[in-house]
Amino acid sequence: MRRLVAIALLCLLSAPIASAAIDSEEGGGELWFSCNDVDDCSLTEFHTGDESISGTVNSATPFSPETIFIELPMTPVQSEIALIPDEIDELQVDLRYQDDVIGLSRPDVQVTVIIAQSTTVIDLEGDNNPTDGISGPHFIENEPINHGGERLLWPDEPIRILLQFDVDRPGTWQLNLRGASYMFLDIIWSEDVESRNIDEPSSDSSPRNTELETNHYGALVEDDRDCWAFEVASHEILRITFVWEVVPSEIEQSHGQPDLILPDRRLAPSPELETQIVNEETRMTWQWRALPTGDYNLCIGGRLNAFQPYQWAGLIAFESLGPTSPEEFDYSSWEWEGLGMKGEETGAEELNAASGVMVLILSLAILVGLFIEIREETTSKPIRFGIFIPGVLILILGGVISPLWVIGGEVQSSDESSLDELIDTRLDQLWHASHPGTPASSRAMHVGATFGMLDGEVLSVRLEADSAWPLDDGRWQLHIPQIYELDFEQLIFAKVAQKSDFQSTDDMLDPHSRSFILLAARTLILDILMLEALLIVDEIPESNVIHFKTEMTESRSLGLIQDPAWGTRPIDIPDGRWRLMQDNLYPSLISITMLDGAKDDLDFRIQLSGEIDHNLLYTSTAVTPASSLLESQYLWVIAGITLTVLGITMENRRRRRAKEILNRLVSDNMWGN
Repeated sequence: MRRLVAIALLCLLSAPIASAAIDSEEGGGELWFSCNDVDDCSLTEFHTGDESISGTVNSATPFSPETIFIELPMTPVQSEIALIPDEIDELQVDLRYQDDVIGLSRPDVQVTVIIAQSTTVIDLEGDNNPTDGISGPHFIENEPINHGGERLLWPDEPIRILLQFDVDRPGTWQLNLRGASYMFLDIIWSEDVESRNIDEPSSDSSPRNTELETNHYGALVEDDRDCWAFEVASHEILRITFVWEVVPSEIEQSHGQPDLILPDRRLAPSPELETQIVNEETRMTWQWRALPTGDYNLCIGGRLNAFQPYQWAGLIAFESLGPTSPEEFDYSSWEWEGLGMKGEETGAEELNAASGVMVLILSLAILVGLFIEIREETTSKPIRFGIFIPGVLILILGGVISPLWVIGGEVQSSDESSLDELIDTRLDQLWHASHPGTPASSRAMHVGATFGMLDGEVLSVRLEADSAWPLDDGRWQLHIPQIYELDFEQLIFAKVAQKSDFQSTDDMLDPHSRSFILLAARTLILDILMLEALLIVDEIPESNVIHFKTEMTESRSLGLIQDPAWGTRPIDIPDGRWRLMQDNLYPSLISITMLDGAKDDLDFRIQLSGEIDHNLLYTSTAVTPASSLLESQYLWVIAGITLTVLGITMENRRRRRAKEILNRLVSDNMWGN
C-alpha cells in the first residue's frame, strides 16, 4: 500500500502543472486546447486531458442543421498584468467530421476569442467537399485582435475561446487536442503586481519608518498612497530621486511631485526638478533648499488603472561638496554628432548646385545673336538644314531645355517639405501623441512611425548636401550640413511655448509639456539618425539638391513598448534588410536630462554600440539627386555652338565667294562695253 501511495505522489510531482495564466516568459503566451470531456474543456499552458473529444449527430438535415458549441476558458485565471499583442500569432483548430454521404470532411468553424472585455470573431473556412482527402487543420496567423486599444489583461480577467460549427447531415465530429489545436500570443510584457508591491502597508496616517539615504523599492498600484517617515539632519540641499521602471503607457503612473511634509506638518515649497531618461528608465530628482531639520513624511500618490514599480533614495548635502545645484550641471549647447554618418570624411567630394542658370543665360545670348544672323537671306539649303538648324536645335536642347529641367528639379515642389517643415510637423504630431488622454495604442503607432509617416503615407523632403563621403564598398553617403545646424533644444521648447496654455506659478512645466519634451528629444534623435543612414547613393550626384521621396510601409519597430522607433520603412527596402539596419543603428545608450525650474534646459548623451558594416546600409530609390535632362550637358552646348558657328562660317564663305564672282562678272562686262 505504501508503495502505491509513493508511486502516486511521484506521478503527481512529475506531471506538469495545468497553468495558463499568460506572461512574457518563454512559452508564456501558448494556450493549448485541453478537454476531459465535451463539457469540460479549457485553455492550458501544457498538454493535458484526452487526445481528442467527439460527438455524434443523428438528426441534422440541410433544412434543420444542428449547431455545436465548445467553450474553452483559460485555467487557472490570470494572475499577472499582461500586455496583449495586436495580433494572434497562430491559431489552429483540428476539427473533423465523418459521415456516410461525403466521408471525412472539415466543417466551417466560427472562433470567438474573448480577452477581458474584447471580442474577436474569426470565421475559418472548412473543406466540406474533399476530392483528394481533407486538407490540413484550420490554421491562420497574424490575425488582428479587436481589443479597441485596451491592450492590458489585468489579474482575474478572463481569456476564453468559443468554437461554433453547424452540421447538416448525420455523422460524428472530432476535435483533436494535445498539440493539434492551440492559440499562440506573443506577450511582450507582464508583471506580477503582488510580488512588486513590497512597500505596503503604508498610508498618510501610517507611513513606514525608514532612513532617508536607504534605497527603497516598491510599486505604486492604482490610486494607492505610499508614504515614508524619516529624519532629516542639518543640510543645505535635500535631494530625493525616484527611478521609475518602464511599463506600457496605458498603466504608467503620472510621476507627479511627491508630497514632502515638514516637521510642522506643512507642505514643503515647490522644488527644482531634474528628469533623466536613460534607455528604458525615467529618473526624476526633486531638490529642495534650506529646509529645517526634524522628522519628515514623504508620500506619492497614484491613479486608477495604473501600476508602476519604482525605487527611490534621498541625499542631503552642502553646497561645497560638489555639483548639487542645477547651476553647477553642464548643460552646454549640444550639436548633432553625425551619428548616422558612416562614410569617411577623408576623400569626400564637394557638391555644388548644377550650373543651369549660367548655361541658360549663355545659350540664350548665343541664340539671340544667331537670330540676328539668320535674318539675312540665305540660298544654301544644305548648310541651313544640314548644319545650322541642327546646331540651333542641339543648342536649345542642351542649353535651354536641359538647364530649365535642372532648375525645376532643384526647386522645392508643392508636395515636399523642407527639413525644418518636416521637423515642425513631427513635433506637432508628438505634442498630440504625448497628451495624457491619447490612447496608448495610438501613441505607440504615431511615435513609432519613422518621421511620423504611417503605413501608406509618403515621406517627401528636399535636402541640400555639401559633400559626398566615400563608403568602403565604393558607394557614397551624402552629408547634409543643415542637420548639423539643428538646435533640438530650441525647437522643442519653442513648440512648448507655442502649444502649451498652462500657466505655472512656480516656474515648473506641466506634466504634458515635460512628457512631450523628453519624448520629442528622443524621437528626433532617432529620426535624424535613420535619415542620415538612408542617404546612400551609388554615384556622386551632379547637384547638391537631394529629393527624398518614398511611400512608407509598416515594419517591425524597435525600442520601448510605449514609445517604439522606426516602425515604418521605405517601401523599396526589404524587411529583412531594414531589421539589420535597425539592429545596427539603434544606440546602446540614449540619455536625455531635462532641468525644470527657473531655467529650462536639456542635456543629451548618445552612444552607439559599435561601427556599422557598410554593407548593411541600403541604397534606396527614395534618394533622388537633382540632375540635368541630358548627361554631359556642356558637351551638348559645345556641339550646338560648334555646328551653328560652322554653318555661319560656311555661309559667310559662300556669300563672300558669290560676291567675288559677281564683282568679276560686273567688272568684265564693264570693260567689254
